[in-house]
Formats: sequence, structure tokens, C-alpha cells
Amino acid sequence: MLDCNWVLPPTQVSASKNEVHIWRSTLDLPREKVEILAKTLSADERKRADRFHFEQDKQRFIVARGVLRTILSNYLGIPADCLKFDYGHYGKPAIKDTQLRFNLSHSQSLALYAITSDRNLGIDLEFIRPMREAEQIANRCFSRRENAIFQALTPSQKPAGFFHHWTRKEAYLKAVGDGLAACNDDFDQTVATERLRANCWFLRSFAPAPNYLATVAVEGNGWDIVYFEI
Repeated sequence: MLDCNWVLPPTQVSASKNEVHIWRSTLDLPREKVEILAKTLSADERKRADRFHFEQDKQRFIVARGVLRTILSNYLGIPADCLKFDYGHYGKPAIKDTQLRFNLSHSQSLALYAITSDRNLGIDLEFIRPMREAEQIANRCFSRRENAIFQALTPSQKPAGFFHHWTRKEAYLKAVGDGLAACNDDFDQTVATERLRANCWFLRSFAPAPNYLATVAVEGNGWDIVYFEI
């Protein structure tokens, strides 16, 4: 598991094919900051926010989307409220007519944003917690090899072990835009296998904060990660 050196971003940022920028942000902000970010959202995003039953979930959604817009506006030089997203079949956001590639994931009170240029990528973040349905999900979505490794863990190791496999699988599937529809026994993301390397996909797992696990999947090689703290 990689250690992260989180640094403050420069005043001006630019995307490079040689770097993957991972931004970390808390989703629990003071109300006045939430209201500022809410003004950057599109009408559709505001409607999505209003569908949340609990106020905390609504505010965290607003912050997650508002911070994404703020970050992307810094790269593109476009006001945050003017950004227009297109969405793939499984809901992956993109912006037309730009080489900027990005993906986001959030869990509990933390969000991660992965940014690069001219490379597809995906990121998944999970808060480590016991899951009653972990065994059933592992049987359904993990490969035989992944499931065997998971089942061999002690009860205390299983929560982290489950999310280690899960984030690697989900990050790759988000990168290629397939969603979890690709879950089957032929799909094995336990490690960066020879098949992955042959297809020019590389995975890096890291712990962005205590009790969290994350993985970023990036197309091609010859890149480094820079970790930015908002």
C-alpha cells in the first residue's frame, strides 16, 4: 500500500500526460461554503441533490460536485458554473473537446478526484467497515482467485481485504467505462496482472486517510502521481 505525500496545489495547475493528479477533499464543510458550491451546480445536479432524504447526504453530494467543478475550472480556465458534462452509458462524466480526463469517488466524508491528460483513468474510494453482505458480493463479483484469497483472511482482516479487491476492480471498470456489469470469473484485478500490463493498464492502491482504501487505474505507463490537498 503506497504512502501519500499530500501537498497544497500551486496557484495555477495544468494537466500533463506524465502526471496523474489526485485531489483529496473533505465533504463536511461549513454551511456557507456549501451554499457557495451549490451555486456552481447545474439544474440537473441540484435536482439530484434534492432527491436525497437526509440533509447530510444532500450536502455531501453538493460539495462533491461543487469541488469537482472548482478543480476542473482551474485546469480549463472556465468558470465552474459554466462547465457542461457528458455522461457515458454507466454514468462516467466527461467534458467534450478537451484532452482532460478525470474521475471522482467519494465515501463517507471524503472525496478523491483523479485528473490527467489524454489517458483514460478511474478511481475508487471506500471507507473500511464490516459488511454483512461481503461474502455474497465476493462470491458473485470476485474471481475464483480473488475469492480464495479473501476467504483465507481472518475475520479481522476481511473488511480491509474485501475493499482492497473491490477498489481495484471498481477503479479499472470505471476507467474503461464498463461499470460493474463486467463482474465475472474471467475478470481478475487482484494485482496488476500480465494481462493488464499487456493491455497497458496499471493500478496503484493507496490509503488516502485512516480507515480508507483507494485505487487509481490509469491507461498506459510513464506517469507519476502528485497528491493535492484542498
